[in-house]
Amino acid sequence: MLTNYLKIAVRNLMKNKLFSGLNLMGLGLGIAVALLLLVFVKEELSFDRYHYKVDRIYRGLAKVDYDNGEETTANLPNSVGPVMKNEIPGIEAQMRMWEFNYGEKAMINANNQKFSQANLFWADSSLMEIFDLKFLAGDPNTALNGPNKVLLSKSVADRYFPDMDAVSQTIKIENSLTLEVTGVYEDFPLNSTLDAEVIGSFPTVGRMFRDLTWDNSSFETYFLLNAKADPRVIEKQMADVLNKYVAKDRQWQKFALQALKDVHLHSADISDSYTQRSGDPQQVKILIILAIVILVIACINYMNLATARAQQRFREVGITKAVGATRAQLASRFYLETAVLAALALGLALILVLLFLPLFNQISGKQFEIKAILSPQILGGLLRLWVVVVLLAGAYPALLLSAFSPKNLLQTTFQQKSSGGLLRQSLVIVQFSASIMLMICTVLFYQQLNFIQQQNLGYNPEQVVAINMAAAQDATQVTTFSNACKSIGTVVDVCQAQSFPGAGASGRSVSRPDKLQESLPVVTNHADNNILKILDIQLLAGNLTPMVDREPGDTTVKVVVNKLVSDFLGYTPEEAIGKKATNLFGYDRAEIVGVMDNFHFQDLHQPLGGYAFHNASTEQKSYSLVRLNTKDLKGSMQQIQKVFDEVLPSSAFDYVFLDEHLDTLYRREHRTAMVVMVFSCLSILIACLGLFGLAAFTAERRTKEIGVRKVLGASVGSIVRLLSRDFLGLVLISLIFAAPLAWYFMHNWLKAFAFHIEIQWWVFVLAGLLALLIAFLTVSVQSVRAATANPVKSLRSE
Repeated sequence: MLTNYLKIAVRNLMKNKLFSGLNLMGLGLGIAVALLLLVFVKEELSFDRYHYKVDRIYRGLAKVDYDNGEETTANLPNSVGPVMKNEIPGIEAQMRMWEFNYGEKAMINANNQKFSQANLFWADSSLMEIFDLKFLAGDPNTALNGPNKVLLSKSVADRYFPDMDAVSQTIKIENSLTLEVTGVYEDFPLNSTLDAEVIGSFPTVGRMFRDLTWDNSSFETYFLLNAKADPRVIEKQMADVLNKYVAKDRQWQKFALQALKDVHLHSADISDSYTQRSGDPQQVKILIILAIVILVIACINYMNLATARAQQRFREVGITKAVGATRAQLASRFYLETAVLAALALGLALILVLLFLPLFNQISGKQFEIKAILSPQILGGLLRLWVVVVLLAGAYPALLLSAFSPKNLLQTTFQQKSSGGLLRQSLVIVQFSASIMLMICTVLFYQQLNFIQQQNLGYNPEQVVAINMAAAQDATQVTTFSNACKSIGTVVDVCQAQSFPGAGASGRSVSRPDKLQESLPVVTNHADNNILKILDIQLLAGNLTPMVDREPGDTTVKVVVNKLVSDFLGYTPEEAIGKKATNLFGYDRAEIVGVMDNFHFQDLHQPLGGYAFHNASTEQKSYSLVRLNTKDLKGSMQQIQKVFDEVLPSSAFDYVFLDEHLDTLYRREHRTAMVVMVFSCLSILIACLGLFGLAAFTAERRTKEIGVRKVLGASVGSIVRLLSRDFLGLVLISLIFAAPLAWYFMHNWLKAFAFHIEIQWWVFVLAGLLALLIAFLTVSVQSVRAATANPVKSLRSE
């Protein structure tokens, strides 16, 4: 029986090549798109799950109350980890990490070569107790015990010491620290929050290791809880420990725990996180919805075409039932037909995925390999997806066809308003509602990204390059480099700074002079007095001349604050000059010598905040900021590199253009927009395949009507309008459903930006017109073909 059903299914598919081909292409594309998107989502949801103790690992957080709300940071004082472990029985282990120079790249000399190294961390030896670190060489039990020890990831070890055993070799950091390589570990996988490439032993940074304080929040801290420990109880106990060691009037923060499984996707509102692999739960939701929508559109195609063909197959069903076939047997036969087509579509989908995987990697920023697609887990998921497609796409056709009664054997056609016709109309509306919604979202994605790029940042990042000077041996080298750069004709000016807008700097707070309990967080940046000229920031009041580095013994810190800080303190820009920025550097040490206009030193997800340039020597000026004026950026950078290599021969030349750095801050949004755009186009293509098939069916069903109309003098245009009118009406109805849904989703997405576009009405009109045009062109292909056919052939026989 099954063999016979299979033969009948194959015969029917071969008999209707157009419909079978359209179904095969639609289902294949739909499954391929859904598979790619679900592989992406699977990786996002799998972050850190590979750690054996993942259910017991938590990251410490600090919550700080300010007048403008609560800020949550991933950095804690260095005392929190050790003290909490000793005081709270439910904490089995703790591990502190400190990012090298607060996230700057390190200049490393190894094997008589110089390297610029990102992702260098100092960590406690308990790292191996908490996380699964796969050692390839060295002893994990002792590798980080004691000072001047370092672990290298395999990729870094191969880069530093090619064709050599890295263990027992030495590396030199910033021409000052000499470390022994005590271990090599396998690179952290791409679905790991930890992305350290070099890990130094925490005791190496002696002051940070020995001096336990409750003030300097610079350390990311992880806790391993006991198996039966309740994280909510642990948080309450942490509050008790804080009360024990810190007086109430000095408690400016409270502590909380975040499960490691939540770190990747739920850290958008957490500042100072070390990881560069932060995810976006909105993006994951968008892609899940997109995968489901496209798969549903593909299944609707099949259902539409199958129910359309049902009007041609009801005689076959009636005869089969008349000779004794049951409804269940017929339903099984039609399900088998769907299963065969879906299996072919599955094979086509796999071929498409393998062909377009490199393009998908480029669009999404991922590095999926073919073996990831062909893994047992994915193939098992693909099999389940096949079952879902068969059940979803085959359900209505099977139920509809198997329900035909033998008494209809003499019936020539269904009524125009049959349930099958109404269903097809409803499904077309669902298809195009989804497609129009995706079109609207794509336009709004790109409007927001364009808004970001065109937004006045309050400073000019164009042709400003930040050069890492952290490895300079002394101030003389820095001065020599600056003077040499100024002699290059394309260099406008040079200054030294701790950091630059868009990159991390130091975090402090300023208090109102009359209400010390009210404070505002302020990002501070140690810089030269010509920093405003380099960044083209407007000075509203004051004089930058005093902004030179302090002389020994001078306790006053000169600061240039932005207008938001002067407004918070209750001063106009002119009134602020000479006043104290209370608690910014001690109670009354910071003197305001200038007020600058507000500027966006963070990405546009964040509202404007307090910012100050200062001359205190509390932080190193690690960057030379060089403003250029040239069209030949490559040639200018070659000249600057030549100067750098002459002045700092033992340091690697590492630089970044500020505008390029800004683009990286919105990389995630760019990728989401690109993915949605590409797959929106595919969803429209899949919908149009179904529309094309329905138009072909309609034209075939009305062949004689068209012939009669032509004989009576109807023009080609009038026949095209006749056949297109109903479909275009369905597209218009789709717009009515799609518009509010698209507005709702995009309104929620835009709320993640402190600065965003307003959704305009014309976007919905444009998407509707575009959908109408696409639908009209699709239907017109079949309509023109039917209208230009010879009416004699269509009227020749009944």
